[in-house]
Amino acid sequence: MSDPNGAKSDPAKPDLAKANLPTENKSSRELATRAFSAVVMAAGAIAAVLVGVWAFALLIIAGSLIVNWEWSRLVRGEGADRLAVIHAATILAVVVFMAVDRPAEAALVLAVALGVTLIIGRGKPALIWSTGWLVYFSAAAAAFIWLRTGEAYGITSLLFLFAIAWTADTCAYAGGKLIGGPKLAPKISPNKTWAGFLCGVSLPALVGIAFALGLDTSWVCLALIAMVLALACQLGDLTESGVKRLFGAKDTGKLIPGHGGLLDRIDGLMLAGIVAALIALRNIPHPGQGLLLW
Repeated sequence: MSDPNGAKSDPAKPDLAKANLPTENKSSRELATRAFSAVVMAAGAIAAVLVGVWAFALLIIAGSLIVNWEWSRLVRGEGADRLAVIHAATILAVVVFMAVDRPAEAALVLAVALGVTLIIGRGKPALIWSTGWLVYFSAAAAAFIWLRTGEAYGITSLLFLFAIAWTADTCAYAGGKLIGGPKLAPKISPNKTWAGFLCGVSLPALVGIAFALGLDTSWVCLALIAMVLALACQLGDLTESGVKRLFGAKDTGKLIPGHGGLLDRIDGLMLAGIVAALIALRNIPHPGQGLLLW
């Protein structure tokens, strides 16, 4: 068959433009699904923060039960073994004690749980992952509750943290997709690029500047803090990717369309929360001020 110019078309030769359509459509659907899931989760988190300390604490507790199950299944192959139950109860106690401003009791519960974990998990290959996880997630949960309980700027500090984490995640994803380029750590996370990493760390500085203008504080300081927290988000995400690869898993679950498990969605936010709390230690009675006012 000839075209108007007299050239013959090869029926065996695929139409590359048409061949690429299914892939492009699939990518668009995945991006839309990912965005929708992120918006729903963001709305729920913001609502819990605004309603009050206990509403936010309940959100943390519910999330911890899911994430604890995902981690247990990832590193020990069981979602609800004895250690998973002990760790869930420990995180629950830590959240409650932090919500009523009893950090010493929260630390005591964690110490006892660590001892029990060492006894039960003795001799098991996943012991280091079990103990490390308990400390890490308990610290993250305590950090978020502590920031929220601050009477001054408690809500604002969490909104600031959320905005940075979501901006970092979005910019890293978009930067990697749109710019591409050299891979960041192909053996750990094959899809991550240096372009995405740099976008995810640098662009959240704009969030810091926006908050600084609203709070009438140093925009330079908040821009730098935003970048530090964004870096923590990227490192948290990369670390979890490394653990998943170590255990031969692509995702920690299938709970969230477009994201995988809940842990896949909040891995970076957890480390950023811990770093934010460490920065806020400069004003222990008012952690929100310690994080935001300079």
